[in-house]
Parts: sequence; structure tokens; C-alpha cells
Amino acid sequence: MRFTGKTALVTGSSSGIGRATALLFAREGADVIINGRDEKKIASVVNEVEKLGRRALGIRANVGSFSEVHVMVEQALHAFGHLDILVSNAGVFHHQMLHKMTEEEWDEVLGVDLKGTFNCCRAVINPMIAQKWGRIICITAISGLTGYPNMTHIAAAKTGTHGFTKALAAEVASHGITVNAIAPGLVDTPILVNMTEAEIANYTQRIPVGRIGKPEEIAEACAYFASDQAGYVTGQILNMSGGGLI
Repeated sequence: MRFTGKTALVTGSSSGIGRATALLFAREGADVIINGRDEKKIASVVNEVEKLGRRALGIRANVGSFSEVHVMVEQALHAFGHLDILVSNAGVFHHQMLHKMTEEEWDEVLGVDLKGTFNCCRAVINPMIAQKWGRIICITAISGLTGYPNMTHIAAAKTGTHGFTKALAAEVASHGITVNAIAPGLVDTPILVNMTEAEIANYTQRIPVGRIGKPEEIAEACAYFASDQAGYVTGQILNMSGGGLI
């Protein structure tokens, strides 16, 4: 198993990509911190992890809050003694044209998707530096690699996270820490409730492989970046869009 003896914090792990990643890490031997905003969903994933024979800690926290994230990491360190892997996955998603966008809508997306990544990385970086080993994986989107209408706020957050990933990778490489990002296209997660069937069908027909992604496929990429086998890979943005962006 790839992660025996490791502890992983996966934000936004009560459903979707985060849940799939947390369960894969548990199957590979890791203890996992489950984070989200819905306590019932968090408890459900904690139960799934424990059924796999691993320890799990569920923490309800808003990653957009600097103080809540630091408390979450302190609780994780108290429970497990070390924190080895961060998957910064929590995010919000909604379409809006710029001329109709409110300041609150802009702030919500940037606050969770970009500032949330900063908050989480800031909280885990000192423990990782102290132990001279760490893996950070940021989940972004291909909207940070190209332009899509009605997504200026999301594009700004994801593009910012890509730059953050590269800069942090260069900053902490000498401490045995790698930092990479995964930019998925459309993935079959609860976020699809924000899209109509027509929108999903229109998007899917533009994907060369002919389908949208599966959470488990993104989870496998997270596992690779978190593994010892990826120790020579850092500062990279992995496009996982089924050929939707080439």
C-alpha cells in the first residue's frame, strides 16, 4: 500500500472528487481527515473510511476562514501526530455573466477557491517543513487554463491557484515537499446540479473521449502526486479533460 503510516487532509471530501480521493487514500493505508460543511455527509464518509480499517477524523470547517482552517489542522495534528498530504479540493461553482455578477458572488468563489487554498497550505506548510516531507495537491479546473463565458470569477480563482502552485513548489522543494495541481474538465459530481441536461450534453459532445470524467479518475491522479513515485514531480498542472482541452 502506497500510504501506510501517512495522514492525509482532503478538503471538500464529503462528496465528489474529495470523497473518492479520501477513500482511495484509505484503501492505500492512509488515515484521513474528512472536511466539509455538511456534518451528516462528513460522518458518512468517516464511516466509510473506518470500514476500510483506517482512522478518520471528520471536521466541519469553512476553508475560506483562516482561523477555522488553522483550528482544523491543529485538531488533525493532535489526533494523528503528523500531517503528510494535503488535497486542497474544496470549491464552489456557479455560472454568472460579469455584467450581472455581484460582489458577493465574486468574493464567495475567490474566497473559497483561491483564498481557501492559501489558508490550507499556510496551515500545513510549517509541519511539513519540520518533518522534511510533504505532498500538496490543489484541485483546480480547466477554466484556469482557457476562457469560458460566464465563469470569470472561477477562471480568476483557478488561474491564481495555478500560479500559486508553481510559486509554492519552487519555494518548498528543498524541504522535501512537492506541490502540484490537477485541472479537471467536467466530472460526474454533485456540482452537476448547477447545470441543465442540455448544458451537460453540449459539453460532453465536445470531449474527444466521449464522456465526462469520474471522481475516481481524479482520485488516482491525486494518489500518484501524493506518492513517493512522484517525488521528482513538482510545480505541474495536470490537464484532465478527456481531450476537451488540448
